[in-house]
Amino acid sequence: MPRSKYVVALDIGTTKVCCVVGEETDRGLNLIGTGEAPSEGLRRGAVVNMEKTVRSITAATEAAQRMCGHKLESVYVGLAGTHVLSQNSRGVIAVARADREIGAQDVSRVIDAARAVSVPSDREIIHVVPRGYTVDGQEGVRDAVGMSGARLEVETHIITGSLTAVQNVVKCVHQAGLGIEDLVVQALASSEAVLSDNEVDLGVALVDIGGGTTDVALFTDGSVVHTAVLPVGAAHITNDVAIGLRTSLDEAEMLKVNYGHAIPACIPREEMVELHQIGQDRAQIVPRRHLAEIIAPRAREILEMVRIEIRRGIRDGFLPGGVVLTGGGCRLLGMTDAAQALLDLPVRIGAPNGVTGMNDQVGGPSYATAIGLLRWGLKFRERHNGHVPVGAGMSAAYQRTVRWLRDFF
Repeated sequence: MPRSKYVVALDIGTTKVCCVVGEETDRGLNLIGTGEAPSEGLRRGAVVNMEKTVRSITAATEAAQRMCGHKLESVYVGLAGTHVLSQNSRGVIAVARADREIGAQDVSRVIDAARAVSVPSDREIIHVVPRGYTVDGQEGVRDAVGMSGARLEVETHIITGSLTAVQNVVKCVHQAGLGIEDLVVQALASSEAVLSDNEVDLGVALVDIGGGTTDVALFTDGSVVHTAVLPVGAAHITNDVAIGLRTSLDEAEMLKVNYGHAIPACIPREEMVELHQIGQDRAQIVPRRHLAEIIAPRAREILEMVRIEIRRGIRDGFLPGGVVLTGGGCRLLGMTDAAQALLDLPVRIGAPNGVTGMNDQVGGPSYATAIGLLRWGLKFRERHNGHVPVGAGMSAAYQRTVRWLRDFF
């Protein structure tokens, strides 16, 4: 059966489930369908209610299906949650061929050697991303295929996740009537959409502020070196506003988006906002600076945790490419300035680029993961069709999960 031309991305977030359909054209990635539904079955990126999660996935994919006019059968799924952890590993092999020419099989073997790390039985390897190869002591090799050498080494970045959390996501997608082409950690997906090659080569931090979590990925010398998922996100800011002003979550979200600010000193004291408090019939008037004073501590907490991860992944914290903020949480007014002051690095907002069709609907930073998943899918297919071994991706882990589901359900 021939593979369809279009690619489908499914971003299962804490606050929303987004499905985007795209196709590759001469002008680049063209979007042909999108669907979105509120997400009620997840907490901090992990499934806590399967029925509600399946319902949200179904609603989002059916909306995208109606728009693009294609029946959606399989998707690239973004994986998030605080259960996602990372480490670096090294693999070493002897080149097999007598003429010492390194082939694709040698690259696969050395990546498998790096994969052979001690992982607890309740965790699953999601990605093994090659960072660079060393051939007979020569470091900094990006592509070892075709080179000559007797000893091949690879530095890899390994990302693992909770086996239970991965299985729950897979089961929800299957119950929604969809197959899975690949599972992709959301930080890597977002980087595909918003980072330039120059930034990745120089050194850059991607910070994706989602609803329930904040994903951090650090890149240097053209590859990822550190990833982390922080247990706070934009929904925590909304919750703080709701508690601090005694209002509903919907009202708090509206206030945060329209009037919120991460730096209270930037708000004139005389500015006021109108809100409806729980149990009050009349609208209340409060200083806008008071709203910012509620928001600022949580915004600072997120950025402090990001700073810790940058120091953990890059010893000197030196990232010439700076920090790229993306995700819905980065739209908070003053967040860029607050990040620049606290992290002491250049900061910019990252939105998907090089995309045609429906940019007005999915062109902002909130859709970085979904667009990145489409790009990941196109690259994944290109590598697969070209019979190039894939060092990243979790095909093997996904197959084990599918077998687990088949055995027990």
